[in-house]
Amino acid sequence: MRFVCDSTMGKLARLLRMAGFDTAYVKEDNLARVLAISKEENRLIISRNSKYLELQLASSFYYLTADEPLDQFRKLVFDLQMQLDEKRFLTRCLQCNEPLEKIAAEKVLERLYDFVARTQPEIFVCPRCDKLYWHATHARAMITQLMAVKSELDRKSGSERD
Repeated sequence: MRFVCDSTMGKLARLLRMAGFDTAYVKEDNLARVLAISKEENRLIISRNSKYLELQLASSFYYLTADEPLDQFRKLVFDLQMQLDEKRFLTRCLQCNEPLEKIAAEKVLERLYDFVARTQPEIFVCPRCDKLYWHATHARAMITQLMAVKSELDRKSGSERD
């Protein structure tokens, strides 16, 4: 499942990318651009903007009312029965959505802090924006947050089946 988040959903777009979901994000308030991306790239529009409701987009629009990004994420994942797979966590660039590629630390040594170069066994790079990523404490915190949501939703869906 692929998504496009409008300007009201920036933090949710980041959470979806953290979880490994292909999520375009339109920062400016541009209804026409969001609609075009949705149609051209076959993406589900996610928004809190009621203007989309007036367009009767039914199958290509998901309307969220929650204020908090984590609540939005939980609701979306649960309602759409999305699978949270730990293997996909932190595999996309949080800035531009591209899938990350593993890179030898030696190739980017001048861009790494000495401590990172010495302690991180894996370095990843975004092929589009060239941002570097590694799984230090901030990444572990993100994974912990996603796993907590996964566990919560697994319990919730299990109890609804009983």
